[in-house]
Amino acid sequence: MEKIIEILLGDIYIQSFILGLTLAAFFSKLSGRTRLNEPPLVYYRFPIIGHTWSFLTDCDRLILESQEKYGETFSLYVFGQIMTIVGKETTHEVLRKDQDFSFREGFRNRVPMHLIFKHVTNPEKNTKIVRDYIAGKLKHLISRLQKNILKAMDLYIGECVEPKVILDPRKTFTCIIAIPVANIIVGEDCYNNEDLLETFRDLTFSIIKMFWIPPILSFIHPWLHQQFVTIPLRFGWNPISKHRKIIINRIKPIIEKRLYDKKRLGEAWVAPLDALQCFLDDPEITPDLDPNLVNYDCIADAIGGLIFAAMGTTSNGFTHALYDLVERKHRYWQELYQEAQEINKQRNGNELTTDDIARMIKLDSFVKESLRLSSPIAGLSHKCISKSYYTFANGYQVPSGRIVSVNYRDTNNDEELQGQNPTEFRAYRHLEHNSPATKLERNFLTFGGGKHACPGRALAVNEIKVLLHKVLLKYNVRTDNEEIGPKRRYFGPLPAPINVGLVFETREETIN
Repeated sequence: MEKIIEILLGDIYIQSFILGLTLAAFFSKLSGRTRLNEPPLVYYRFPIIGHTWSFLTDCDRLILESQEKYGETFSLYVFGQIMTIVGKETTHEVLRKDQDFSFREGFRNRVPMHLIFKHVTNPEKNTKIVRDYIAGKLKHLISRLQKNILKAMDLYIGECVEPKVILDPRKTFTCIIAIPVANIIVGEDCYNNEDLLETFRDLTFSIIKMFWIPPILSFIHPWLHQQFVTIPLRFGWNPISKHRKIIINRIKPIIEKRLYDKKRLGEAWVAPLDALQCFLDDPEITPDLDPNLVNYDCIADAIGGLIFAAMGTTSNGFTHALYDLVERKHRYWQELYQEAQEINKQRNGNELTTDDIARMIKLDSFVKESLRLSSPIAGLSHKCISKSYYTFANGYQVPSGRIVSVNYRDTNNDEELQGQNPTEFRAYRHLEHNSPATKLERNFLTFGGGKHACPGRALAVNEIKVLLHKVLLKYNVRTDNEEIGPKRRYFGPLPAPINVGLVFETREETIN
């Protein structure tokens, strides 16, 4: 009996300690707000939980009602920490004040990339490679991009003389996009290996699923949740370990051959055009062109980072755009098909150039509108990295360490920024302003803004356009007796994936 009482008392002490720690953390956060002229904290009914439930179940309504009551800048209490939301008037400050707000630090708050890709010593090098190689040499890459898109479409969709039902289109589109992306990143020599393509398809999901754990411990303190989810990483387990091994196994013989050929041929050697070669041109990674001194772990992790950045953006963008096109088939399909057919006839069926893709102005506007309306409710989270606090132009102040998220809805639903009926899908609204999908503007936040805007947006947009162009020319597409639905569903601030089955059928003109 005494032993039972001891156990019960021990449990009570532990529970009391946790409760006390929780309350102390909760009240310390709230008491800390009085030092600055912080944005108003939106009223909530339940202590500790705060706005968490509303944020997860009806984020759109929560942010809309908060903005109506408190103005464009306000704060929410979600999963144990205060988050500030900024609207259209203040967004540009967050995106452009690099010395005060960091997207990388904000993203690291949710996904600790520095622990996953731990061998990457300078993440800015990846950004430079994407900017200088992929965006800067897109004209030279566009031929390979098209060949591999056609190859992938033939492999995963094929000739659909009889209607072909694809029940899991997202998975199929990811498989298609993996082939051209792999070709551009690791090059012609090894991209076609099935295990490597599997890494391109699966790496992003391998990382994301690790962080699906609800941050319950953040109600006590966000630090506790960070420590909990990173325990496997700190003890040697990594979601990309398998992928890193595959990448190294495939690139190692290619690297050895390239370094050997470069030493043997000297100036006569012609460097391959791919991201892998960009790493090999770095003397810190390949000192003295000696294969035995190559930092393979660094290259593999850097390639993993490129995969993570490229695959999700492109596959999600294409998937949403195709669903938008199928859903509005009666309004836009024939007109976009005619544009595609006209450009194809001018090229006499030959490969497209970047100029040809740029002339797909109706398709470009359609893609931009799809990207605009498939954006999150709130996102692009940045961490305030000012020395002590930052003062917005509107007078509100946020302390260093505060997560600040952008209210996409305030920008997307603003008639002055978007034109008439901003909440409706109007495919050609961007033609009126000669505004291509790659252009960074205050009314289009999909690719961020400022110096740290997505450097790979040109590749992503061109790939989506080429894919849609080829689909329009070759197939008729419809849903598999299911409605896509006019109202998008969300999980928290993020759009839930659409995965309605699609039916592909080869056009009669293509058959004849």
